Amino acid sequence: MANVGNKWSLFGLDLTRSGKWLALGFHQLMYDHGAWLLRRFDPSIRVTRGGEALWYRADAPLGEGIAADEQTPFSAVALSADAVLLKTLHLPASAEEDLSDAMLLEVGLSSPFTDTDTRAAWRVVSRHENVIEVALAITSQAAIDDLLAEPRDSSDAGVPTPEVWAFDQHGIPIFFAGYGGSERRSAYLRRLVNASSLVAAVWVSCVVAITLLAGATALRADRLDATFQHVKSDAAAPARQRESLQLGRARLSAIERAISKRPNYQYWLNHIAASAPDTVYLDRLNFDGNEVTVNGYSNNAAVYLRMLTEEPGYTDVTAVSAFARDRNNGLERFSIQWRVTAPPKPAQLAAADGETAEPAAEAEAGL
Repeated sequence: MANVGNKWSLFGLDLTRSGKWLALGFHQLMYDHGAWLLRRFDPSIRVTRGGEALWYRADAPLGEGIAADEQTPFSAVALSADAVLLKTLHLPASAEEDLSDAMLLEVGLSSPFTDTDTRAAWRVVSRHENVIEVALAITSQAAIDDLLAEPRDSSDAGVPTPEVWAFDQHGIPIFFAGYGGSERRSAYLRRLVNASSLVAAVWVSCVVAITLLAGATALRADRLDATFQHVKSDAAAPARQRESLQLGRARLSAIERAISKRPNYQYWLNHIAASAPDTVYLDRLNFDGNEVTVNGYSNNAAVYLRMLTEEPGYTDVTAVSAFARDRNNGLERFSIQWRVTAPPKPAQLAAADGETAEPAAEAEAGL
C-alpha cells in the first residue's frame, strides 16, 4: 500500500490548498483595494509625499467634501519615484494563492540592489476574468532609512512609527511591510469588532424582543383559548335550548300551515246538516281534505243530489253509486260525493253564527 506523503490530504483533496483559498478570500474581503469593509471602517492616515501632506482612507485620497480627522495618530511617508523601481506584472488568476513565492522570484530577478539591501512590496491592483494585475515596488534599505531619518514635526512625538509607502503609475499605494502599519490595522480590526458587537447586540435584542413578544402572544392566546372553551361550555345548554325552540317553532309553523289549509269542518258539518231537507236522513259523513262523502236515505235522492249541485260552495257533485230503494224502510239509499271549494272567512263565520243565533232567540221568545 502506497504511503500518503501529504498528511493534509483527504480523499485526494489537498487541504493545504483549501486553506490558502480561504486565507486569500478573507484577505480580499478585509484588505483588498476597494473592499467595502475597508472603505467603511479603515481609519484615516496622513501621508507625506514630496513635502505635501495628503489624507488617505482605504487606499484612496479623501475627497474635498469629506472632512479628514486631523487628530489621527497614523502617518506615512512616501518614497520618491527616483528611489523606487516599479513594475507591472500580469499573472494568471490561479497564481494569486502562491503570489508571495512568485513575487520573491521576480524580486530576485529584477532587483538592482544586493539581497541584503533589497526591500520589495507588491499588491494586486485589478482582477480580470483569468488575469490579475500586480504592482511591484523595489527599493533599497538605504533609501528607506534616509526617508525615515528626515526630521518630523514635533507634534508627531509619541505617535506610531510612520508607514513607508510607494505609489504606482495609477496612484495606488503600495505598503512596505515592517515599517509601521500594525497599529492602523489593529484600529481597523477594533472598529470591525465594535461594529460587529453592535450588530450582534442589536440582533440579540431583536431576538429577545421577538421571543418575549411571541411568549406574550402565546400566553394571551392560551388565555383566550381557555376563555373561549369556558364560554363554549356555558353556551352549550342555551344552544341546545335554542335548537329545541327552533325545532318547536318549525313544528308549530307546520301545524299552522296545515290548519290554515284544512277546511273548517265544524262549519261544513253544521252547513250540511242544516241544508239537508227533512226527508233526508244522513247515515254517514266522511271528510277527506276538501272532499266530502255522504251516505244516507231519502224519499227522493235525485232531488237531494240536484239541491247539492246548486249549492255555491260545492263542486264536482256526483253519485258514488246508483240509488236503490231499501226494502225495510221504503227509502232510497244514496252515496253522494262532492268538494267544498269556498271555505268561509272568520267574518263570514261570525255573520253566519249571528244568523243562526237570531232564529234561536226568536224561538225562545215565542216559547
